[in-house]
Amino acid sequence: MKDYSSHFRNLVELRLPDDSRILTPRGGQDMMILASWRLPADAFRASKRSRMIRIVINEEALQDYARGSDDVRLASDERFGAWLRDQLSAFDPNHDSPLGVEPAPVTWPVSTHILNG
Repeated sequence: MKDYSSHFRNLVELRLPDDSRILTPRGGQDMMILASWRLPADAFRASKRSRMIRIVINEEALQDYARGSDDVRLASDERFGAWLRDQLSAFDPNHDSPLGVEPAPVTWPVSTHILNG
């Protein structure tokens, strides 16, 4: 199956602030996208980053996506973008973790129903 990690990374990048850090670690059957960004200046922590988002697109969703035609994949991309926009609008990126301690990541699973309808 074709590797769509850079494609989905780009779709995520379009929805996040410009200074976002986005990683797509390899390995495993599911695709994982990790993202965080710099929060507005905090008087005590100018470089404070958001809580980490872990987007996990399951293997079945990726296989169904890969089997679709170009038009079907384009519709899936639009569906994924709308889903991500909704997730982000309900997400609070702030946290009270002490300096040097990473807050627990938030995991957003993406099933074939979410991605492919």
